[in-house]
Amino acid sequence: MEIIKNLLDRFWPTGAIIVFGFFLIIYVALGFLYFQQGVKQEDLEKQIAQVSSVVAKPPPSIEKLQAEYDEANHILTPITVKTALDILVDIAQESGIEIDPDVGELSISPLSSPSTIEVGGGSYQVLSFRNMRVQGDYDSVMAFISALDSGEKMETMVLQGVDISQTEFKVKPEEDTRREEFRNTLLAVMDMMTDNELSAIPNPMDFAGGVAANFMGDNPDTWGITEGFPDKTTVVADKGYTGEGAPRDGYVLYEHDKITATDNFTTTSYTSILETEYYYTCEADGTVRQFDGPDVATATE
Repeated sequence: MEIIKNLLDRFWPTGAIIVFGFFLIIYVALGFLYFQQGVKQEDLEKQIAQVSSVVAKPPPSIEKLQAEYDEANHILTPITVKTALDILVDIAQESGIEIDPDVGELSISPLSSPSTIEVGGGSYQVLSFRNMRVQGDYDSVMAFISALDSGEKMETMVLQGVDISQTEFKVKPEEDTRREEFRNTLLAVMDMMTDNELSAIPNPMDFAGGVAANFMGDNPDTWGITEGFPDKTTVVADKGYTGEGAPRDGYVLYEHDKITATDNFTTTSYTSILETEYYYTCEADGTVRQFDGPDVATATE
């Protein structure tokens, strides 16, 4: 007995640790299994909730389904060439395109031969319109393209044979004029800044000022009033001039007095137009914006 007691006294701490570790492993394993079951249970509850929301929605009535089916069949029934052309013309008119043949903004070439396609066991004819020409302002032309390409209306779905890639788009002559003037003004500002070594325009007529200008230099017909764009207020002293001459203030695009030395200057123009048709603002970094009137709050950009 004494021997057994000595053995128990000797190995009891080690055995207790082994037994405790064994039960700890079992506890951790059970906890991990419980955690996994909890995650799976949560996923299952989400799936049940999603299915329940779908099942809870009442199915469409037989009458509604039949009405939609009948409408689709009606739209897909064969139409005459005249009807197809009428649809195209209506879309053009709604988009802002002038459809009067004398104006010439909408031109549709003769149709190619109809082709037949098989869809869902049914045969359908497809009319292809190619080399269609549209002319108008940017917004109207893009609205016309979007209406044909989107298929938002059931009527336009039958016109998906329109070959957009072969369509020629032009803008109105006045739109070309507007864009050309804007481009020339922007280039003139860049040339002026480069020629005068300006990284920023000192006193620009910016958008925050609320007033756009259409005189690129001083108007000789308005005594006592100084015009100019994009900067008409920077004094010659700030431009580095100390001579006895009388160069004009500012950094303008038309008849600008460029300081070539502290006592010398030359007059140069970066644009050939004193007065532009449209009005402009310019930020210090040379960003130009165009408007159809001098009040930027009410004018259209």
